[in-house]
Amino acid sequence: MATLNKGLRQNYNLLYQSLLIRPARRAAVDQMVRRITANKARYQKVAKAIGMPWYVVGIIHSLEAGGNFTKHLHNGDPLTARTTHVPAGRPKTGKPPFTWEASAIDALSGFRAWKDWSVPGTLFKLEGYNGFGYRDHHPTVPSPYLWSFSNHYTRGKYVADGKFSPTAISQQCGAAVLLKRLSTGDRVAVPTGPRVLQLSNPPLKGPDVAKAQQLLAKNAFGSFNPGKPDGEYGSLTAGAVQRAKWELGYPATAGNSTFGPQLEAFLSGKKPLPAAFKKRRLQRLRQAGSEKALRKRIVQWASWGVKNNGRIAYSQDGNVRLSALGTRGSLPLATDCSAFATLCYAWAGAPNPNAQGAYDARQPAFTGSMLAHCRRIPKSAAQPGDLVVWTPPGTGQHVCLVAAGGADPMLVSHGDDSGPKRLRFSAEDASQRRNGHGTAVWLTVF
Repeated sequence: MATLNKGLRQNYNLLYQSLLIRPARRAAVDQMVRRITANKARYQKVAKAIGMPWYVVGIIHSLEAGGNFTKHLHNGDPLTARTTHVPAGRPKTGKPPFTWEASAIDALSGFRAWKDWSVPGTLFKLEGYNGFGYRDHHPTVPSPYLWSFSNHYTRGKYVADGKFSPTAISQQCGAAVLLKRLSTGDRVAVPTGPRVLQLSNPPLKGPDVAKAQQLLAKNAFGSFNPGKPDGEYGSLTAGAVQRAKWELGYPATAGNSTFGPQLEAFLSGKKPLPAAFKKRRLQRLRQAGSEKALRKRIVQWASWGVKNNGRIAYSQDGNVRLSALGTRGSLPLATDCSAFATLCYAWAGAPNPNAQGAYDARQPAFTGSMLAHCRRIPKSAAQPGDLVVWTPPGTGQHVCLVAAGGADPMLVSHGDDSGPKRLRFSAEDASQRRNGHGTAVWLTVF
């Protein structure tokens, strides 16, 4: 039996916030929503008797009985007799024919003790009303009872009690879809509760995201550079969260990019850091001095490349581009932009910008691995030793090392046989744009 724990709440919230109705189904969904709202008064009578939101009654009625008031809410059997399908023999008291209200109150009696009608609480009860068979036995298939007609559901369905088909496709609208559509246009106000903010597609948006960005930018611990507070949870915000968790002393296993109530409480000063967090924070802050030294050494090696550019050729040959990884200052050298940056980091003793762990010439060391591993930062936060990658493509086209920050940072670029050279960001950016690579992504491994 599923329980509404923290992880499940986060999952419901994320799926609900990123829910998109399939275009071909929008007309059908809107028709169902109009029918639910038109019968609000009848649903309110049942909801009042149970102690639940009227729109949840309406959603269940739509799914179980097609909105038909001549059928049992339990399963759609006719009101002229007790139910014959599961659950059979309902209502146990009274004589048929039953009124729809009496049958509905009986069907929903299990909701009387439930008090959490936030989005995750509502979705949990709706999923439980249909059964947790998908979650328990087919966890890769989001329950169509919730998610059918949305971007989260494709196929897989119980075609009979206990009989699952991986190819069957539900033709019934999901409860979460109806709830989301009802919540638009001021039809109903569904309490969301505090969201756990994280990267999603489409990205999470809202005033809670803007508030998180403002806290990340200004708090008692310093700015974590989330970029402009635009109310959209993107890669810059996620990177700022990672940095904040590291500096505040979160355990390494919890250093992810999700922003939740605990981090908000720490940054706002509502909750003090636990003793273990304070200890790790002090240890990590002591490392700031070594970070500055590492950044300086990275730039020194980049400048070494500029000084020796007459002996550094451009090559993407996998056998030679990282061949000098274990030999500092090796000349002559044949390498490409991402391998040159990797060599500068490795020779400086800095963290690997491509992956966790030790440097290895057999492992990927490309713009794509840097984009996948490093933390995104805004241009204004770029420091010596950071990186900037131009896209498209999504795996990156070219990378430069940052030699000095500022409004127009100084870079070291190795893009051809003329070898590494110093130039302003504006100059390299103009060149990349002329060749169709118009997006600069700023990265840091620190």
